[in-house]
Amino acid sequence: MERSPSSPRRKRLVLTILLVLATGAAPLAGQAAAPPPGASTPLLDALGVQEAGEARDSGEWLYTARGCLGCHGASGYGGVGPEVARTPLPFAAFLDQVRHPRDLMPPFPEESVSDEELRRIHRYLQNVPAPPPRIRTELPEGELDPAGCADCHRDLHATVVRQFESSAMGIAGTQNPRVEHPQKLLTCADCHGIDHDRIVATEGRVPEATCGQCHPVIFQEHVLEAGHSYGPGPGDLGINWERNIGVPNYAQMPRKVMEMGCDPCHAQAGATDSRYWSEEQLDYVDGSSLQIRNGCIACHTRHAFSLEEARKPEACYTCHMGPDHPNYEAYMSSKHGSLYAAHEDEWDWSTPLPEAEWDAPTCAYCHMVYVDSAGGRRSSHYMTGKVIWGMGTQAAEGQLEDITVTPENEAKREEMVRVCMDCHSEGKARGYLKSADAHKLAGDALVVQARDILVGLYDDGLIEPSHEWRAAGLLPGPRFTAIELPTEFAHHWPAGLYFDVTSIEKEYFDMFFFSNLKSYKGAFHMSPDYSWWYGYAEVLGHLARLRDEAQDLRAAEATRKRTLFMIFTGPLMVLAVLGGAYLTWRWWKGRGPGPAEAIGG
Repeated sequence: MERSPSSPRRKRLVLTILLVLATGAAPLAGQAAAPPPGASTPLLDALGVQEAGEARDSGEWLYTARGCLGCHGASGYGGVGPEVARTPLPFAAFLDQVRHPRDLMPPFPEESVSDEELRRIHRYLQNVPAPPPRIRTELPEGELDPAGCADCHRDLHATVVRQFESSAMGIAGTQNPRVEHPQKLLTCADCHGIDHDRIVATEGRVPEATCGQCHPVIFQEHVLEAGHSYGPGPGDLGINWERNIGVPNYAQMPRKVMEMGCDPCHAQAGATDSRYWSEEQLDYVDGSSLQIRNGCIACHTRHAFSLEEARKPEACYTCHMGPDHPNYEAYMSSKHGSLYAAHEDEWDWSTPLPEAEWDAPTCAYCHMVYVDSAGGRRSSHYMTGKVIWGMGTQAAEGQLEDITVTPENEAKREEMVRVCMDCHSEGKARGYLKSADAHKLAGDALVVQARDILVGLYDDGLIEPSHEWRAAGLLPGPRFTAIELPTEFAHHWPAGLYFDVTSIEKEYFDMFFFSNLKSYKGAFHMSPDYSWWYGYAEVLGHLARLRDEAQDLRAAEATRKRTLFMIFTGPLMVLAVLGGAYLTWRWWKGRGPGPAEAIGG
């Protein structure tokens, strides 16, 4: 990310240097002037810089650097925005759409891309080559006989057909005696319909509500009750998908980047809701370019829809990993994970979760099995019913308190302890979890300490990020400090964390969103290394660097003030000395002859 040359420290130092140089600039006026920007010189020519500069001014370069590809895709072949390659629009209409867009497109102001740059982009798009032809151009059309789906797709998508025909939905009869389904055998058409034109246009869209027709209880728990989400979000946002697309700065990020990064995991529940879909356009209209959505297949991969797969930790790995939530890595490096790795081949994965007899818990077992007071077990897709700390970002809001003591959270803790008692005594289970609570709060205390340092820097005006230069591809958008909570939002969403921030803010974000969360997740997933080396120890390191940088900012500000004082008071002091000398001379000239002079005369 490019940083602005007018960040607070640089701005002040540059101002100071300019003021100093201004006092001695006159003698240099007669020297040879520097070549104007872009002028050719022997050295630049030898290095090939001139050609590189011309490439950077080309329409192709500008199309990427100014963020067009974020919505319209590489080479303008389309994304959440329409295809713009080989655009038939004249430049005037093209310019008007960019400055005053229709539909979902955000406006691109002059400060983001100039008219001349847009002219070059327009010329580039008009000459983009046509995309390569489809491998198969003869597609079926209209409404088709459902009986022919498998035979046709068997030659083209053999794995898909094989998976479905061996799945519980593709085999006739009742495969799960615990659940009574209204239909004993499904075909492709039951989920996708029979209109092949619509299937192609919607990329085979199957909303979660379709799954809910046969799985109403699971749909209720998983989607409607936000069972796979940390509950409703702040600022009146709902479950994970809303918290992904509804936060500030999401609209300013390249949509293709979000499609590859944040969108797939946040789409695990609710992203196919009808409010995000347009039947008229046969497309999603929520601003995301993610087309393939269905939360059920996040764990039960299509088209096998395997229960056995979803019961294993690897099903969770895709999303519950990485620096902000290393649940999988922490679990696999714990004793529970070691036992799983050593004995998974010996375990019966076809057994329903409540009846499983495994030597260690898995993600699904801990979060989906509920035990009643009599020891009876049931499974539920309400997976967050035992989670107290959620994402774990309380300290980012300045909160430092033990939230486990509320009646609601005490009930959640009891549910988790009952599952732990499969293998452990109640005392050991409660004791470990309370120690993990303390470990979490110890890290939070360091985050709050860092947050207080930022408060002081903001109050003293030492962090004033500039938007004169933005990172390539980002649009201008709302700017919040690292500690503000506008509209009740906590600042812990990826788009906001790294939307043109200063280095000290990034240090703070890395501290609480990565290192402190690794520490917290490590403790609750029983991983010593993630609790300490990858977690708490890193938090301490971030705090040390943040303190040093805060000290540097204050030292630079003090130097700036002293330098300015010397610059502005130095001439006055010189004038004062000269004035004093002059007045002394005047006094000496104007005084009468002394006694010695009179006698000598």
